[in-house]
Amino acid sequence: MLWEVDIHPAQGQPNRLAEEAVAEARDLGFPSSLAVEAARGYLIQGDLTREQVLRIAAELLADGVVERTVVAQVGDDVLTDVPGTKPGATREAQHPSGSRGTALVHVLPKPGVTDPVAESTRAAIADFNIRADAVRTFKKYWIAGLDEAQLQLLSAKVLANDAIEQVIIGPLTFEHLEVGSPYRFELVTVPLRALD
Repeated sequence: MLWEVDIHPAQGQPNRLAEEAVAEARDLGFPSSLAVEAARGYLIQGDLTREQVLRIAAELLADGVVERTVVAQVGDDVLTDVPGTKPGATREAQHPSGSRGTALVHVLPKPGVTDPVAESTRAAIADFNIRADAVRTFKKYWIAGLDEAQLQLLSAKVLANDAIEQVIIGPLTFEHLEVGSPYRFELVTVPLRALD
């Protein structure tokens, strides 16, 4: 089972991730109509119950004083709700800024890129006597006020580092995380003397 834990600033707390994205975008000349909401989060794969994931979110991943969490299985509609709107609002619903047409953007480490925060999180989950098969971190943005070309440019120039991160526009559709396989060294000896 693949779970998603979104971590948002609590009501009244600043959204530093969103503020940083907007500031960088404005420095690059993006329009003032740009509006951003953001969250960070974790994908947790394993045979876990909802109660176990809620416990992990509350006791390990988020600071309950300044953050709030949204926990659901990947693909659940609640994960696409724009923060600050009514539950069940679609991405096309009114964005809190007043702009229409909100795009959902996920930024994750590319497969094969070391994710030390995820590795530490997986080890900490094991300290709860809960087994997680894999963990990945991500950043999540709800972007309003841009057309498709501007959204692509913002994703490439501001939100992600193309060398190590991948951008997924829209909801996540993973059924499981690719965790790779152990590397097995195989020595191959090539006789050079006999070559012409």
